[in-house]
Amino acid sequence: MTLHSQHAFRAAPLHVLLITLAWALALEVAPAIAADEPPKPVTIEVPTPKAWVGQRLPFYVKVRAPGSFVGATSFSLPQIPRTVILQVGTPVVSSEDVGDDSWFVQTHEFALYSQTSGTVKIPAFEVRYANRDGFTGPATDHKQRTSDVTVEIQQPPDYDPNVFLVTADKINVQETWDPPPGEAKQGDVIHRTITQKADQVSGMVLAPPPTNVPDGIQVYVKSPQVTDKTERGEFLGERIDTVTYQFKGSGTLTLPAIRYVWWNPDDESSGSHTLPEATFDVAAAPQPQLATVEDPNWQPLAWTISTFSVLAFLVATQFNRIASWLRSLKLRLNPPDRVAARKLVRACHANDARAAETAWNQWLNTQPENVRLSTDLRSSVLDLHRRLYGQTSATTSSAWDGKALNEAFKQHVHLPPSDDVIADESLPPLNPIT
Repeated sequence: MTLHSQHAFRAAPLHVLLITLAWALALEVAPAIAADEPPKPVTIEVPTPKAWVGQRLPFYVKVRAPGSFVGATSFSLPQIPRTVILQVGTPVVSSEDVGDDSWFVQTHEFALYSQTSGTVKIPAFEVRYANRDGFTGPATDHKQRTSDVTVEIQQPPDYDPNVFLVTADKINVQETWDPPPGEAKQGDVIHRTITQKADQVSGMVLAPPPTNVPDGIQVYVKSPQVTDKTERGEFLGERIDTVTYQFKGSGTLTLPAIRYVWWNPDDESSGSHTLPEATFDVAAAPQPQLATVEDPNWQPLAWTISTFSVLAFLVATQFNRIASWLRSLKLRLNPPDRVAARKLVRACHANDARAAETAWNQWLNTQPENVRLSTDLRSSVLDLHRRLYGQTSATTSSAWDGKALNEAFKQHVHLPPSDDVIADESLPPLNPIT
């Protein structure tokens, strides 16, 4: 340092020296700080943001985490008009070193196919994933969003937006019929299978079969069978469509030809393949003769309805009388004395003194006041009452034998009264004199 410079350094103000020193330190520290700044968790990359209409445009989404990933990563892919976005293959897992830290990285490949031209915007979309803290820590769920990007879609010369265009070197198109075109009958069903194959194109974005058919033909299209094969960077897409035609009409019916168009980006030339039209001679189905239908004879039905109507009217108007008649009929078939007699016999068979005494009173209430009972019957009833109400009832009521009362009662009911019957008396005294 020269004497002049030393003098100038001493002469400089103190705050200028401090600012100069701070700036020099910032220039040395800034790269280290930038190197230690953590990377973005989710980024989107488009290596070549330009493609032809219908051409595969690859882009990649990188997901980063400071620990190992857990489970599958999912994406909420955006819906773009006339554009399809497909995920390709399985993610590639790698790592990145940022400063002293190592980050796990998943790289997911996607393919965009668009049938529109001009600038196409891929809006930001949500990415969901989980990772551990290191290798063994607990799993943590994350939701991140990509940034939006734009790509440029070019259209070939003389491009017709109404034509479904596939960008590939060639499309292999084949078809089979079951049965083949020719003669048919009204109501017949014909199956047509169309198979398309193309390199670097997903089967999902190959052209669907047209459904325009002439009058007299009904068309049904099944869901396509789509297969994508990837091997060593090669990509082959296949689409199989099954179309069913049913002949509703008759005569000569012709299905129009189908033209498949592609654009070869290598030599910038177009190509096409046409499936020829198919003609069917459909014979009309024979018309069945209509059978003569006689007018039905409604007279029996009318008589039946009238009869039921009269019966319903009689039941409704004479309900009380009918109910009274039914009750009287029931009493005739089952008079109270017979009901009580059956109960008494059952109680005697069961040696149930209480039930026998109740049934006896019920039967006795159905008889005239001057009823005369046989000596055996009266003696059996008195024995029953002594068992129930006498001084020995507490110890002997449970040992009562109903055989004597049963025999005497049956003899009284079935045999006419004799000279030895006497009038019935009331219950025996509660405290008889012994």
